Order: sequence, then structure tokens, then C-alpha cells
Amino acid sequence: MKHGFWRGMLLLCVVAASTSVQAQSVDFSGDLRFGYISFDRDERNGSTSDDAQWRMRVRAGMLWTINDTWTFKGRYSARVHDSRNRSGFVGLFEAMGSGGPTIAPGQTAVDEFFVRARYGKWDHRLGRFQTNSRLIGLASKSFSRTNSTGWDVGWTDGIQSTYRADHGVNYTAIIERNDKDGPSNLRRSPLRFDKSASRAGYYLGLDAANTDGFWAQRSLDLTYIPSALYFNGMAAGQQRDYFGLSGRLATRVTIHDQIKLVSGIQLAWAPQTQRLAVADLPGTGDTKGTGWQLSFNVIDVVPGQNISMNYGQNEAGWLLSTDFVGNQSVAELRHSWFIRPGRLLETRIHQRKDLNRLSTAVRKRVETDMYVRYSISF
Repeated sequence: MKHGFWRGMLLLCVVAASTSVQAQSVDFSGDLRFGYISFDRDERNGSTSDDAQWRMRVRAGMLWTINDTWTFKGRYSARVHDSRNRSGFVGLFEAMGSGGPTIAPGQTAVDEFFVRARYGKWDHRLGRFQTNSRLIGLASKSFSRTNSTGWDVGWTDGIQSTYRADHGVNYTAIIERNDKDGPSNLRRSPLRFDKSASRAGYYLGLDAANTDGFWAQRSLDLTYIPSALYFNGMAAGQQRDYFGLSGRLATRVTIHDQIKLVSGIQLAWAPQTQRLAVADLPGTGDTKGTGWQLSFNVIDVVPGQNISMNYGQNEAGWLLSTDFVGNQSVAELRHSWFIRPGRLLETRIHQRKDLNRLSTAVRKRVETDMYVRYSISF
């Protein structure tokens, strides 16, 4: 997929929408998130390290409602730390180049720039937009798709269509553009996109539409990236298609007065994975391609205040998660206080541990971080 194709398609949709009727309304929105985070690490080489940072993310967006069918949205975002900032603007049709799910500290980007068409049971988006397929909860995480979590600024470049069926299931399909320099969503090594066949990734999600009762979430999704998995390492030059299947299930019950318990589980599995040697793990054969997480959320312990607990494990062969690094476990405890609408104060303690010691490591890596952050939206 060449840049010219996407530019042409997006421009065509913008022109078609803007010439259909005069704009009905233009709305502006934005949010500011800032806070302090500290890290302590037991490194794999036997040393220890620590760090602390002030962080901030700023986003400002515009929504143009053209008519009952067409809308256009654009948003400009910036990410800033108090140290080690880069500079520069990450433009449309460019890969992030930071090696992660976000632009680098000090950089800015347009993280939303899309045309949307809604009619009947259909909802389409074309351009750069946000996509998330998370297990619900206060500290919602995912094994398949997350954009712009925490202080991050990320996006999805592509086309998304959702169909809301009469039988209570929403079907979502995404064709995602993968630049040769890197995809828009985080895809971990040894996934690479230097081959033309890997320029597009495909996603299909099924979600239950009724989430007001006992079942808070029921969903299933499939990700397919052709010719992207270098299962024997880059030097061998052999690629396979990569498939990832994940499902989420969550319940909601009232446990006392206004206090609710929201509990959930997500399972993930990839049938084709890289060799253990490619992941720097001991043994022979392929890595495991499984992942799972549990989430427990106590809502309105005091009105507006909530507590969440998450635990998950991701084997080295699952390569699609922003929130879960391969060959690591994650444990998190979070307190959220919705002070008033548009004002959120959060505190968190979070720990990552290696599941298996790497072949070249002296010991397993353990990282613990703690933060306090405040979010304002308007």
C-alpha cells in the first residue's frame, strides 16, 4: 500500500463529505494528563537501577459534524517528560520510529485524522484513528489492540467498519496499514514489515451489544498479519503468517448498596510462534504463544472512588500486546478517584517480572513502578 493511495482515498472522502452540505457544527475538545512516576529495577545483568520522571500529555481535537451521516475529526497531541526529550513532529503516513507504542517524549503528532460515515447499522472510519479492544475495568488492558494508554500517544492507520446486527452482536473489521519502517500499533519482534505482503494487517472483532446486566463484556477477536513472522530470526530470512486469537469475558454484580464488583478474564493464543533461540530462551522448539489476564474492580467503594487489581502473564510467542511484554508477568493495584466530571486522580503500583530467565541473563528482570497522575478533560 503506497502513501499515495491512502492520501488519495482520505482526500476523496473529505472532499465528498465537505461538499455534501454545509457544516452543522464544529466542536472542540481536549485533555491534559500530568503526574510523577518512579521506577526500581533488578536488571538481568545483576545490577540495579532506579529512575523518576515528571510526565505530561496534552491533546486538543476538533470534531466537524457535516450532516447526519458524515463527520470529520482531527486531533493534535504532544508528550513531554522532564528529561531526555526528543524534538520533532511525526507526520501523517509516517511510522512512529520510537520502537514502541507511542511517539517519543518531546515529540508531537496528529493522532486522529479521519472521516467517519454512520448510517443504518453501519459505522465506517478512514484515516488515522484510535482503536482499543480491552478487557473492561479501571486499569483496562488488552492482548490485541490498545492505542494511547497512560501518557502515550499512538494511533491506528487504516479503515474500520462496524456492523451492529439485530441479534445483539457488533462486528468490527479493520484493515491496518503497516509502514515498512514500523506499524502504527505495537507489534513485537520478530514481527517485521519489510515485505510487501505484510503492508496490511487484518482484524476482526465480535462484541456482545448488551452490556447492561450481569454480563459486562463478551467479545472475541482475530488478528492476521501475513508474511511478518521471522520465526527463525531475521538472518534466516524466512517468514510465516502470524495469527492471534483472543477472547474477553466480564461480569458485573452489586455487592453492597452502590458498591459493584466488575470481574473479567482474557485469554490469548497464537498458533505460529518464533523459535526459543530467537527469543533468547533456553531449550529447543518454538516459544509458547499464550497469554491471559484477570481483572477485579470494586466500583464506588466510596462514591466516585474505585479500586482495581490486575494480574496477567504473556508468553514470549504472543507478539501483539502493548500492555503485556513477552515472557513477563504483570501485577497492578490502582486507586481511581473521579473528583468531579472531567477530573480524575489515580495512584498505581505496578510490577513486571520475567517468566523465564533469558539465556544470556544472570537473573530474571523485575521492575516496579509507582505513579500519581491527574487527568483533566474538557
